[in-house]
Amino acid sequence: MSPISLNPPPSPPRSLYLKHKPLHPFPTLPKPKLSLKPSLHKSHNSTNVPSLLPATPKPQNDLPFSQTFHSLTSLKPYILSQHKPILLGWLCSLVSVYSLSKTVPKIGKFSTFIENLDSITLKNEGLAVGVLVLARLVAVYWQQAFLWDAALNAVYRVRAAVFEKVLERDLEFFEGYGGVSSGDVAYRITAEASDIADTVFALLNTTVPSALQLLAMAAQMLAISPLLSLISAVVIPCMALIIIRLGGKLRKISNKAHLSIAALSAYLNEVLPAILFVKASNAEFCEYARFRKLAHDDLSAHLEKKKMKALIPQIVQIIYFGVLFMLCAGSLVFSRSSFDSGGMASFVTALIFLIEPIQGVGKAYNELKQGEPAIERLFELTRFKPMIKEKLDAVDLDQVTGEVKFCDVSFKYGDNMAYILNGLNLHIKAGETVAVVGPSGGGKTTLVKLLLRLYDPLSGCILIDNHNIQSVKLTSLRRHVGLVSQDITLFSGTVAENIGYRDLLAKINMEMVEDAARTANADEFIRNLPDGYKTNIGPRGSSLSGGQKQRLAIARALYQNSSILILDEATSALDSRSELLVRQAVQRLMENHTVLVIAHRLETILMAKRVFRLDAGKLEEVTRSSLLGGQHMAWGSSCDCHGRQ
Repeated sequence: MSPISLNPPPSPPRSLYLKHKPLHPFPTLPKPKLSLKPSLHKSHNSTNVPSLLPATPKPQNDLPFSQTFHSLTSLKPYILSQHKPILLGWLCSLVSVYSLSKTVPKIGKFSTFIENLDSITLKNEGLAVGVLVLARLVAVYWQQAFLWDAALNAVYRVRAAVFEKVLERDLEFFEGYGGVSSGDVAYRITAEASDIADTVFALLNTTVPSALQLLAMAAQMLAISPLLSLISAVVIPCMALIIIRLGGKLRKISNKAHLSIAALSAYLNEVLPAILFVKASNAEFCEYARFRKLAHDDLSAHLEKKKMKALIPQIVQIIYFGVLFMLCAGSLVFSRSSFDSGGMASFVTALIFLIEPIQGVGKAYNELKQGEPAIERLFELTRFKPMIKEKLDAVDLDQVTGEVKFCDVSFKYGDNMAYILNGLNLHIKAGETVAVVGPSGGGKTTLVKLLLRLYDPLSGCILIDNHNIQSVKLTSLRRHVGLVSQDITLFSGTVAENIGYRDLLAKINMEMVEDAARTANADEFIRNLPDGYKTNIGPRGSSLSGGQKQRLAIARALYQNSSILILDEATSALDSRSELLVRQAVQRLMENHTVLVIAHRLETILMAKRVFRLDAGKLEEVTRSSLLGGQHMAWGSSCDCHGRQ
């Protein structure tokens, strides 16, 4: 979590104070002296967390039609991919409008039939109207069913495309300065994508169906009374201007609501996985206050949004009926002689059904303005220029012996930051085990990221078997480099699925899974689980201990059978007995593989044939005598001669 100051922060934003009054019967809380302003950045190799608030959106174009066109352009290919259900839906709308156009004049004739007390004709016409109304209802149902199918499938494709792009993002996007939090990304792909589905459906259900109904009812009205039809048409431009004006305000309010719920989602995504630390720190009250503050911000933003959505249709109806009543009342004085009761009934009926598509267009426009922030934020994840680019002529390495060279490599994370690596040189022979030690934040993990090509060095190059890794396909490079990180990553699923993660979409080789587990000293505890290798380990492996998680991670790297294995504090969570067994197994298995060990524990370091100290961006080889003599303690490393940290 972001650090919390116990003193009042210097001039924080007004919106971040706990000044609201509870809207629900919560117990009264004293006003905590907290800084609820989260850190804006996080540095590498630090424990700071990303900001709870989503990144500040880029300034938007004030021209409403320009922004709307941009949003529709982003959605266009996904909507066009659903042309079949869209056309079927619009065909059903044509049937619906045709039924309605036949119903309106028959309704006008009812007054004549009632006056003449013609029961037989009234019965026949009533039956005809009933059939037409039923046909319209069925057509409207299938119209909406087909268009919902199109909208949801289009958004499914949008989600898939956006997530594919998120996976292609550079690592810096997630851990860089001002990076987007994982909670915010998840909210965009889930909740905001659902909002976009509502927007797409509103557009599809309005454009053609409303236009057809508008034309059909306008034709009916013109046939009955051209004068009153023209008077009615005068009101339409007035309503259009009001809808556009209010739609712009709704877009701003909707954007605020999207940001507030994204902040709340990011906060929960951060705090809930850290519930153990929260409880151990007696921080329940603090987190409760932070949550209430963010939840109240979201309440205020969404309440304002709902009020605006409810207000717009009422204003439109008041203006339409008010102006129309005044105009029609005067004109009826001059056109009374041209109307019979049937004509008046037909005209009013057509007018009522004319208002419906006009209101539908207004609602669809407001849905679009409401959905524009979600569309922009979602597609913002796809607009980037990757820093890590694969060359067109990149090669695929089938076999790798494991020779690794860092040639005069320099790297820093930001323009204003100091160099983490500065002219670093390292040659690891094929099949050799090398350990790197040094103080925390000295750049040891950065070496791993550069070797996996998660970042590119600012200068120098990295070679594997004398191939520059920038000329190797990324999938090929990472297939030959296995990683066991100090940050254990396990997924919801079975033990076998986690160990055989490489073949998750193919057939997992259970023989290899069990061999890898035995080598990592994990087979014994796995067989004691309720369902053995088929046991579901829960989110992030929550049902396992720290040592069990680490051994599964080691087994997964062994299953991958990479030519180069990186152990980044890989034995930190193992007890002395397990560490000894794993170390012996790894040494036995990796006789013909290259192993880069990053560790603090002396027993782990002594696995290596050579040991290097990394400090101030440079490497210096360390002799075994100096390690055993305890001189490493002067370097700021947390090595423990007895294997304890």
